[in-house]
Formats: sequence, structure tokens, C-alpha cells
Amino acid sequence: MRQLKLNFGDNTLSDHYLAYKVLDKGKNKLCSWLDSLSEDNQKISYNEFIYNTKECIDYENWVHINKNVLGKSAFTWIYMYLKNLKKKSDRLEKLKNILNDVGISFEEGNWQSINKDC
Repeated sequence: MRQLKLNFGDNTLSDHYLAYKVLDKGKNKLCSWLDSLSEDNQKISYNEFIYNTKECIDYENWVHINKNVLGKSAFTWIYMYLKNLKKKSDRLEKLKNILNDVGISFEEGNWQSINKDC
């Protein structure tokens, strides 16, 4: 089985969402990463991707927030909150903490995939 190759440099991801914003993107000698916020008809999602690692493992952590309990400006508010955090390494935990503090339920998860062709 071949590993699915993702091209995060391609901006067509925004074609599948009502809104899509990149919070952080980069690479170094160890890995590449992409942190993004997206909105579709049912949910707002915050995703952290780490890919092209030397271990040939890709990582994804996410939070999905059901839009039924949110106001119209929720995507913009969450984006501004995440973008303005000083320490970017713990964005996911800070988002989960504030959602818990204000009583907004969310689903969280993670995924790891191994690229055997690496």
C-alpha cells in the first residue's frame, strides 16, 4: 500500500470549506508543519499537522467544534485568539482549555501514519 502524499502548498484546500486560514506553516531539517483553522457547514476545526519527518511518520492533532452552539462570528474569534497566542507550541491545549472554560463542547483526536516508502 502506498502512502497518500499531501501537498499543503496547494491552496485548493480552501475550496472545500466555508472558511480556511493557515495559522502557521514551515519546515526545518527535522520536519514540516501546518497549523490551520477551517469551517464547513457542521463544524469549525483546528488542525496541527507534522509531516516529512525523518522517522517517516506523519502526525495530526485536531479539535472539532460543533457550529450549532456557536454564533456567526465564532470562526473569526477563534482565529484571532489562536493567531495572537504568544507561545505557538501549545495552541491546541490553550484552545481546549478556553472551550472548556466557557462550556463549549468539542471532539478531539489525533492520527499517525507511517510512510513505508520513505
